[in-house]
Amino acid sequence: MSSDAASAGLGGSFGKGWPGSLTELDRKPATIPELLDALARVYREAAALADRAYEAIQHHAFDPYREFCEKRAEHSALASVLCNRIGSAPQDPRWITAIDEAERGLLTLSIQACVKFCFALSASPLLPIGVRETFLSELEMLRASREQLVPIKDEAGVAALLDEIETSLMLLEEIVGRAPALEEF
Repeated sequence: MSSDAASAGLGGSFGKGWPGSLTELDRKPATIPELLDALARVYREAAALADRAYEAIQHHAFDPYREFCEKRAEHSALASVLCNRIGSAPQDPRWITAIDEAERGLLTLSIQACVKFCFALSASPLLPIGVRETFLSELEMLRASREQLVPIKDEAGVAALLDEIETSLMLLEEIVGRAPALEEF
């Protein structure tokens, strides 16, 4: 192997020059604005997945719904990382506001998507096996969201979200109640 190939990390070794082989010392941590941009990107991806999931649920396909749930978890994890990076004394007070708005946006998206999912599922007389287990986590999400929103119910838009939560809970509890459980299969 030539010395140029060896120094570039080509050939049989995965040296420092190999694409994607940055060490911890070589990596620069993302800046807060970059992480906020990433949070916005993940939200946009979640919104697109919610639309795809709604279409798929009408045809009894649940993989896009699971992808939507995974994207919600990614958004939550990124928001948590951001909060930890910012700490209790942020350099820019707008960062906390941006994270709060992003979390409120995802919560709103999740609730509204759940309403649509529930209406799509409630129209189906027969539910596929696994729907019950799939949507038990949505019941938990809705109940946790309700607990989070009740103290601020007088803020703009929160009362409407609480109404959507109640509608979703009612529909989803009925769906979960009539859906076949995996252990009954």
